[in-house]
Amino acid sequence: MTGPLRVGIAVPTLGYAGGVERHARDLAAALAARGHEVVLLHGALRGDDPEGYARGFRRAVPIDRPGCARDLDVVYAQRARRVEELAPFGDTPLVIASHDHELTCARTYRYLPLSLAPCDRAPGLACVAHGCCVVRDRRPAARVPVRVENPLALRSRLAGLAARAPIVACSRYVASNLLRAGVDPGRVRVVHPIPPEDPAPLAPRPAAPRLVVVGQLLRGKGVDIAIRALPLLPADATLDVVGDGPSRGELEALAARAAPGRVRFHGRVAPEGLRARYDAASVAVVPARWPEPFGMTGIEAMRRARPVAGADHGGIPEWLEHGAGGLLFTPGSPESLAAAARALLADPGAGARAHAFAAARFPHARLVAEIEPILAGAALARGAPRADGAARAGPREGEGGIMQRLWNGSRLTS
Repeated sequence: MTGPLRVGIAVPTLGYAGGVERHARDLAAALAARGHEVVLLHGALRGDDPEGYARGFRRAVPIDRPGCARDLDVVYAQRARRVEELAPFGDTPLVIASHDHELTCARTYRYLPLSLAPCDRAPGLACVAHGCCVVRDRRPAARVPVRVENPLALRSRLAGLAARAPIVACSRYVASNLLRAGVDPGRVRVVHPIPPEDPAPLAPRPAAPRLVVVGQLLRGKGVDIAIRALPLLPADATLDVVGDGPSRGELEALAARAAPGRVRFHGRVAPEGLRARYDAASVAVVPARWPEPFGMTGIEAMRRARPVAGADHGGIPEWLEHGAGGLLFTPGSPESLAAAARALLADPGAGARAHAFAAARFPHARLVAEIEPILAGAALARGAPRADGAARAGPREGEGGIMQRLWNGSRLTS
């Protein structure tokens, strides 16, 4: 390949809405810096600052525009639950990202609805036995608030996606669930969605016992566990909650009962404003009740020299080494969280160790070096015969050599 790839990054939302959208924009900037042309393919949903978000790409194209991907070498779809959602991209080569549990869990949360215990089972009869097949229906046109999800149909949809394109899992944990659900290991790659470095000088770690949790306010994020841990910490310990979501009212009521005056809710903060929230804290908390698929906020906190207390399940142990970046605690336990936070608050060197650990183990360049050959390999396959016997258009003149070399290394996982 003598020229750059033309990459479409597809997201359901135009604007900032969550980790998926932030990752897409950060990746677009990194790929553009390496000479690739990156186009935003977006759905009809609108997030925060849609105009500013779109400026991070060469151009922005609605997914529902006919031929939206016609002039692209490859599309990197950040969210797809069924192969029909990929129809707007036509025959353009695809790579599918799996950032969460939507492809392998009927409830998408991977914890049981009654006991709240984490669940690593593959879709099947256990989903029925535990009541996980009854899920909320948040569609605007829904007449009742719940619907029944067929776990066997979930597996069938996943098989269709894996047949259409390779799947990039955000963690080894997410990849393991894809394999348990029947996906061929040869169709799965693991690439950690490492956020870019923050070039700003580090701020001194506050002496005050101030915790921070960043994320959407959903039950699965476990913010309630962090609130319940506060009464077990020194009386001057506080918690800053950064984010918004449907559980905010419930969490505010819990904070008023369990730790009055000690919890501050900041709402959603723009990406450029997160630094101030991390810098104001002495310990970051990732209290996830669900097995977190990965957890970019923990790496962001460590980059600001803030140690992390993180739940010991899901993808969290893949980036949080106990004793280096912070401490792991028993998932769902306020007592264990409080013990980890207390130990980190008492450790003056914990912040420096967290910063050194994140810098050494999670450079943003690693993400780009791992995803680039996967995209190039998919584009290289453009000339492969289709199922109907026709041939897709081949790569542009001169592209084959380097794309083949990149693809040869793309099966390495992090």
